[in-house]
Amino acid sequence: MKKYLFLAVMALLAVACKQKASDGFVIDGKLTGNVENAVVKIFDAADPTMTVVDSAVVKEGKFQLKGKVDEPTMFQLTIDLPDASLSEQERTLAYAFYVENAPMTFTADAATMPTLFYIPDRKTVDPVITGSPTQELNEKFNAQMADKENRLSELSEKQASVYYSAEERTDSIIAEAVRMESEIEALRKECNDARLDFIRKNAASIVALDQAGILVYADELTTADVDEILKVLEPSWKGKARYDLLVQQMTTKKNMALGSVIPDADFSTTDGKTVKLHDVLPKEGYALVEFWASWCSPCRAEIPHLKQIVSKYPAFHIISLSVDDDDAAWKKALDQDKPSWTQLRCPDGIQGMANKVYGIMGVPACFLVDSEGKIVRVGARGPVLDMMLSQLYASNK
Repeated sequence: MKKYLFLAVMALLAVACKQKASDGFVIDGKLTGNVENAVVKIFDAADPTMTVVDSAVVKEGKFQLKGKVDEPTMFQLTIDLPDASLSEQERTLAYAFYVENAPMTFTADAATMPTLFYIPDRKTVDPVITGSPTQELNEKFNAQMADKENRLSELSEKQASVYYSAEERTDSIIAEAVRMESEIEALRKECNDARLDFIRKNAASIVALDQAGILVYADELTTADVDEILKVLEPSWKGKARYDLLVQQMTTKKNMALGSVIPDADFSTTDGKTVKLHDVLPKEGYALVEFWASWCSPCRAEIPHLKQIVSKYPAFHIISLSVDDDDAAWKKALDQDKPSWTQLRCPDGIQGMANKVYGIMGVPACFLVDSEGKIVRVGARGPVLDMMLSQLYASNK
């Protein structure tokens, strides 16, 4: 009888534990280093207001955070260290991870935990997190991507040092940057293909939805890729706010993805007239459609290179679309820089049709199109543009 009573009590305790876990999350944290009285906060990483869900003060290297989520959610955990000898950048530690309604643990060393602000020479070690299957899936995928992304980052930095640091972009420098670009393009494809494959295999996970959000910004994404991503995710996520936002982003992305015809719209000329974008596209050959602004330093720094390209490829066209709100500032920049190609302005600035029709969230944003307006390359600037033009006009050399 006692045996059965014991088993019954244990069963009730197990049910109680499960019930407690389903009521919310509990994160038990352990920190090493000079962390006594450090303040720990946690908030939804997607919340622009960064509203704190819970906070705690570290005592004897330990802290505890509690809360509840409707579904596994990426949270940001920050630690404000009390050590006054540290710089402001070193004093705030931060790490993003998936939280779900379960008992979880968070273990880190303050000396090596990532910081909120990037510190170039800091050697970091990610915290150890347990209790979240979603976080485990995310970590497994990140580990698979690490080598590809590290190689991509290193090669991109090397290319930038060769290409953008040169006082003059000679033919030999451009050729070396173009050679690197072909390697970079192959690595980007590897990364994008890996994300697409992960999404196909894990469509029901929030991690797949978030990885799709990363692909929104991939220059290499095609219209077919967009259709497939939404089709794969729809059965698990249709009707949820996060998916609705992704659909909105992907729909705009599709308008400007590889293979799409660039949307037509009205733009202002320097003399105050209105013209449609498609009316100024070349009748044959290719054109660069470049969104820029007078206040954008990288945009204006690229103008000498564009002049060089116009001289090197006479059959190539450039159409610059300014997102300046200030008409006078736009015209002043044109007078200073004296570009010789087509200049138009979005009449309602970057928050108007530039964003709503073309999905422009920042400048420069450059698209290589053919005579029918079909987009053949996204992100066509610098060495990417050099590479594309060397291929498209190879027979003219």
